[in-house]
Amino acid sequence: MIESALAGIEEPRIKVLFDGRQMDGWELRAAWDDFKLGMKYRGEFTKVAIVGNQKWQKLAAKVGSWFVSGEVKHFADMEAAYDWLQES
Repeated sequence: MIESALAGIEEPRIKVLFDGRQMDGWELRAAWDDFKLGMKYRGEFTKVAIVGNQKWQKLAAKVGSWFVSGEVKHFADMEAAYDWLQES
């Protein structure tokens, strides 16, 4: 979906809202696929908000910030994450 959405856009700027509130964990295969996607588009991400209440999600936000050019933050509250993404 991301590749088709970005087709033809010369300088894409991506903001992501990841809702992980109902996730219990992350399978290794899914984590690897997400990592590859992040590496492919790492220069285009401006903000990534990870919403959830699990410790691993806070860690994912910290580790994710090492691999993308934009900001990555963890939020416990969806509204706060959305508001942050709307800021310039």
